[in-house]
Amino acid sequence: MLNRVRRDLRYYLQEHQDRNNLILHYFAFLSAFAAWIFLFINFKVMLVLALIHYALSWIGHFYFEGNKPAAFRYPHIGFYAGFTWFFIRTIEIITRKEIIHPWINKQD
Repeated sequence: MLNRVRRDLRYYLQEHQDRNNLILHYFAFLSAFAAWIFLFINFKVMLVLALIHYALSWIGHFYFEGNKPAAFRYPHIGFYAGFTWFFIRTIEIITRKEIIHPWINKQD
């Protein structure tokens, strides 16, 4: 199971190499996370946050990265790998330690 997660995160990061795209994706997933919170609180706010998520992600891919979002080909990878990356990246920002690259490149 962990090897599959590592493989999918490697693929996800391969499709997200431009720094500007990564910044947009961080805020896109922050918006998506907030949308999940608002799912049962305020449906209109949830919809706006979901649209912001997609707008930021697609701008990052089409304008900065020059590729199509992973969610177009592999929706499950785009969803779970994106959220996994977002939460790990948040921990990296807080702790100022790189976690994801050493972990995904680890050989078992």
